[in-house]
Amino acid sequence: MGVAAGYKKEIINITKRLPDDKLKVLIDFAQYLRAKEEFTYMKVGDSAAYVRELRRKEIKRVKSGKRFIEELIEWQKSNS
Repeated sequence: MGVAAGYKKEIINITKRLPDDKLKVLIDFAQYLRAKEEFTYMKVGDSAAYVRELRRKEIKRVKSGKRFIEELIEWQKSNS
């Protein structure tokens, strides 16, 4: 536990000196490491289905411009 606590303190000290853009990179990398730790290929039965599922989740998370405009048009039609 002592080693882990030392690493955590070192990360905290480093983040205090980093500019915001570098801090964003550090956070992105930490999230990547966490996701990589949770993922194993043994859990994936069908890689094509797995990729489709990832894309479906990403589409729900991030609206494309086209999808936003389609929703806006539907909303306008429903209000007229």
